[in-house]
Amino acid sequence: MKKKNIRCRLPVILAAAAAAALLILPACGGKRARVAPLAKAVAGTAEKYLGVPYVSGGKSPKGFDCSGLVWYVYRQHGIKVPDSSYKQSRAGKKVGRDDLIPGDLVFFRSGSRVDHVGLYVGGGYMIHAPGRGKKVRRANLENKYYLQHYVTARRYI
Repeated sequence: MKKKNIRCRLPVILAAAAAAALLILPACGGKRARVAPLAKAVAGTAEKYLGVPYVSGGKSPKGFDCSGLVWYVYRQHGIKVPDSSYKQSRAGKKVGRDDLIPGDLVFFRSGSRVDHVGLYVGGGYMIHAPGRGKKVRRANLENKYYLQHYVTARRYI
């Protein structure tokens, strides 16, 4: 009977065990599990302001611009973020588009630098203040415009 060389299979066995551990650990109190309640609360707060009119420079429920909405919602939860979409896009922890969780910020540009921000609420949607004459609303990130103008995402929670 030939002896099989276990050393050749050891890296494969270790890699499989590591992958299995990564799948199990987040559900057992990993980082994502700890932030989920606050992240969901932030997204829920953003939902309260659907329908509020857009106001350039607005940072209150009387009227919001995109960064003012984010600034105000986060502040309701004791989280300080910069006051412009450009500055917001440069701070926080960078997040991949496929790793978004409710409460993350998504950024867009129509020119050479970031000029718009939305608050991700899950299911492929964000809440944002789109512009003059419009109201705070939900938008699908799969919309052609947002796919073409997407720049980055940041996590502050």
